[in-house]
Amino acid sequence: MRLTVTNEQMKKAEINADKNGVPFLQLMKNAGDACFSRINSIMNGVKDKNVVILAGRGNNGGDGIVLTDLMLEAGANAILIFAQDLPKTETARLCYSIYETGLNSCIYAHQKENVKKVLENCEIVVDCVFGTGFHGELEESLRDLFRFINECCPATKFSVDVPSGCNSDTGEIAADAFKPDFTITLGAVKKGLYSHPCFEHCGVMLLADIGIEQSCYDGCEAVLTDEIILEFIPKRPAVSHKGTYGRLLNLAGSGRYTGAALLSTDAALKMGTGLCTLATPMRVVNAIAAAVPETTFLPLSHDKNGFIDREGLEELKAFISENKFTAIAAGCGLGKSEIVAEAVEFIIKNADCPVILDADGLNSISSNINILKENKKGVVITPHPAEFARLTGRTVEEIQRDRITLAKDFAAEYNTVTVLKGTNTVIAAPKGECFVNTTGNAGLAKGGSGDVLTGIIASLMAQGADLFYGTALGVYLHGQAADRLRTEKQLFGIMPRDIMDAVTKLNNSGKSEK
Repeated sequence: MRLTVTNEQMKKAEINADKNGVPFLQLMKNAGDACFSRINSIMNGVKDKNVVILAGRGNNGGDGIVLTDLMLEAGANAILIFAQDLPKTETARLCYSIYETGLNSCIYAHQKENVKKVLENCEIVVDCVFGTGFHGELEESLRDLFRFINECCPATKFSVDVPSGCNSDTGEIAADAFKPDFTITLGAVKKGLYSHPCFEHCGVMLLADIGIEQSCYDGCEAVLTDEIILEFIPKRPAVSHKGTYGRLLNLAGSGRYTGAALLSTDAALKMGTGLCTLATPMRVVNAIAAAVPETTFLPLSHDKNGFIDREGLEELKAFISENKFTAIAAGCGLGKSEIVAEAVEFIIKNADCPVILDADGLNSISSNINILKENKKGVVITPHPAEFARLTGRTVEEIQRDRITLAKDFAAEYNTVTVLKGTNTVIAAPKGECFVNTTGNAGLAKGGSGDVLTGIIASLMAQGADLFYGTALGVYLHGQAADRLRTEKQLFGIMPRDIMDAVTKLNNSGKSEK
């Protein structure tokens, strides 16, 4: 299982590993070995290549010392540059004492002409200056060094664990931080690397095993993988009928947003829900009925613009009161109005099943957010950062800097499964469980993608999936389908209507069928 950790959690995991028989020095050697293996593979061997390793004063510098020794042993022309001074931490000093005699090509960053010369002629630069130990601003000498490497050095650039100049807890980036092509993160992905703007700064992220057992980590968030997701996929017994797979009510659509009703309903049906009723203005029914013959409709009265009116609201309330559902979705394309807010509040208070809120369903209650606490059987919300900003009163920038913490805090306070959408979508449960999803790509950045996601999650809820794990499954499959589509077409050509066909072609591990 892949994990994402804070600096403090990583330190505790290393201490636990030491207690369990993997000492700190061995972890350092493992880190150097793992990084060498990744770099050697990416560069198709390092023999006779000119390699520069930048080492700091802490344990990250110790990793660099081990890496330099392995590079030399493999026949690389490796030079170790001490970016500040000799190692200061106990483990890094011990490491240096072991490898010192073999490191016959060491220079210091203040030897500027020598440093510039080797950097201009190298093919690989490896940043082992700070790792998780950085916060604040870079000193001027390091800014000059990193700026030269970023702008003038043609080499392939790697950072070990965390790019130097990046805060691995918050995702903040100092001016002139080292900008790698690849970041090899050690043991577990550091939380800040999934935050913004750090995520965009890291290049390709690779995870390296350094020998810390899963049991050494405590209270960490998991990154969704095929291995984890497999057990969440609903089974379909041979002996079953449409009632076996739930009954979903989807409140969606308006005269202006007919597509939202169509996309969310189509997604719910293709994801496997047995019965789906689309509650939507009559104008929408007329527009899309032929495109989704598998659904039933609750046509609602609407105003001249095609938005639910007061009479339509009463029709909806009566229908919900008289019928039983296993899940209700509300919000896709409804528009924002007092009527919509009343409808959503009624559903939250009265639904005897899980409720999934998206888009206008969320926007309509942003001024009365405490209504979420009145749900009976659980609520899933799926805001993008701007919608989450409206719900929390924070700025989008604040949210993007600490997505995991803020999603977890909101889930706990309002008793909701919170899906904070975007790159590295966060799925947080009220009791503190949390997943980070890394599937998906920029092809999803198109109106309608969120409607499809809502339909997928609502369908899984209707089928009886666990509120948290089923939601995580929906997010994962939605992104995995987009990843499959990118192998078939350009990112800009991915359409929300394509996503569900791609989902249905994924096998039980979430991977694409060939």
